[in-house]
Amino acid sequence: MADPTAPETPHEFDLVLERTISAPAATLYRCYTEPELVCQWFCPKPWKVTEAKLDLRPGGASYHRMEGPDGEVNHVHGQYLEVVPGRRLVGTDAYVGDWVPAENSPFMTSIITFRDLGDGTTLYRAVARHWSEEAMKGHEAMGFHEGWGKAADQLEELAKSLPPEPVRVRPANPGDAHEVVPHLVCRGAAEAIAFYKQAFDAEEMIRLPGPDGRLVHASMKINTGMVMLVDEFPDMEVQSPETLGGTAVTLHLAVTDAQGVFDKAVAAGAKPLMPVARQFWGDLYGMVEDPFGHKWSIATPGENAPRTTEALQDAMMADAAAS
Repeated sequence: MADPTAPETPHEFDLVLERTISAPAATLYRCYTEPELVCQWFCPKPWKVTEAKLDLRPGGASYHRMEGPDGEVNHVHGQYLEVVPGRRLVGTDAYVGDWVPAENSPFMTSIITFRDLGDGTTLYRAVARHWSEEAMKGHEAMGFHEGWGKAADQLEELAKSLPPEPVRVRPANPGDAHEVVPHLVCRGAAEAIAFYKQAFDAEEMIRLPGPDGRLVHASMKINTGMVMLVDEFPDMEVQSPETLGGTAVTLHLAVTDAQGVFDKAVAAGAKPLMPVARQFWGDLYGMVEDPFGHKWSIATPGENAPRTTEALQDAMMADAAAS
């Protein structure tokens, strides 16, 4: 996945503000996306935002009520085009939400990025991309650099005043299959890759052999998710399930055809542990063990299956009573 904080391909109708701000990217993102914080900085003073409504999703509406010192009121409607938490926001005034065209002619698209520099500071970049040269020059004449610069000063002042956020686990690149990655140790990693290709239609991504031919790293994609694997190195405490005498971990595959994938894995050499059957929680579900000691559960989610704690408890009690 491309870095969402990378600079945009320049466009001839861009106006750009870029600076390093002494606050973490996550805090700046909060200031952009929490209405009570937006109202404290978004307009260069003496103007102010008195109301903000933000539906943070692609297609979601944005609204800012801006008031001037002499009673002026501007109602600014727009729509988000892209939302990458903590890293990027793209919006436009061409729509007012859910792809409903704005009544007025579109003026610009805003592209806001936050690149965390790792030392408590953020490279903040705000691009105003206009629909025409006339709109760009008009915006510049209105005081783009001064106005957006003052707002950035207010943004930094507010962000620095906020207490530090607790550390949260957030995906570095949402949607790139790196959110949680199993890392398998196999006695014979190259053979394991061949098995996973045959059993689960794995797509090999990286293979890095060491001097003795054993793989010191490899990665593949199974069912859209990444799986890393490596040969065992017992002298380095990198041991396979065969060396350890088993594994306490099961990898789960949610697929459209549980029985078909189960049969495909068994035909490739997996050992069946639990036949595919309808379970009390609604899924078709079975389990196999691959030739390298790793266990896999294979399931097709049931339609209208219970998914809350209470519903699952009721289903489990009903199943126990029936048996």
